[in-house]
Amino acid sequence: MRLPKNIHKVSVHSEMEVGVYPPNGFLRFSEASLGNGDYFGFYWEFGKEDQEPIICEMVHDEGIIVPRFSNLNKFLEWYTLNDYDWGEEEIDDEHFVLNLLHRGNEQLKQNNPEKAIEFYKHSTNSFGELSENWFKLASQYKRIGNELEFQKSIINSILSNWAIDFPAQNALRMIKNMTPIEAYKNHPLIKNLKQIEFSFGGQKENKDYLIIREVIAGLHDIGDTNSALLLEQNYALMMYWETSSFQERYHFNIEEWRKGFAKQTKERMAINVV
Repeated sequence: MRLPKNIHKVSVHSEMEVGVYPPNGFLRFSEASLGNGDYFGFYWEFGKEDQEPIICEMVHDEGIIVPRFSNLNKFLEWYTLNDYDWGEEEIDDEHFVLNLLHRGNEQLKQNNPEKAIEFYKHSTNSFGELSENWFKLASQYKRIGNELEFQKSIINSILSNWAIDFPAQNALRMIKNMTPIEAYKNHPLIKNLKQIEFSFGGQKENKDYLIIREVIAGLHDIGDTNSALLLEQNYALMMYWETSSFQERYHFNIEEWRKGFAKQTKERMAINVV
């Protein structure tokens, strides 16, 4: 894991999170903490462990983490501006995912889908685990008739990090209604799509979990390890919020899962985890 140059300027928690919440790759620090489980931390995107992490805020009541700053220096700039506390004063972080999303939205208001696509595409390069930016990119590719990029983007919108942003109903509806082109008709998600409801909790049984496991295996088979691990974490996150009796029926134990997942991620990186 590549550490920020100024990491000594924050008080870092001793252990990297494995998952499910906070998700794998989250490393807490104390500065600007609000207490009650709301605090900031470093987050390394799957496959980008060789790059410096972004900064996310853990929002305990909603059970999510929220991307906030593109790097530690931007956080420290904001922290200083707000007199070394959590504050409302904002800074310019123009190349970060949230700002790029906003700029894309502004282009849509001006009826300029091509320019909006530029910003949405930059936003996915800035941070690729957010469902919203992939969905908006997919929508505009669909609008201009680029079916290949549309289908690639809408698949990524579903194979996103659900601990940050669960796919919107419009995204789920869009992918279920699409006719797959040759390049994606055998993609593991597409092959199993008609059987998945993407509905979790409040049921005695849920076949979605069994189908998602098939999708995970299929992603490993085609060599898309990052997406497979991300979906594995999503699977565990949804299972984590189920009742203990439901977990038992599906043979899910959170501690056993964490051990196995840590092993998988360390083997993939082939480097030491902080």
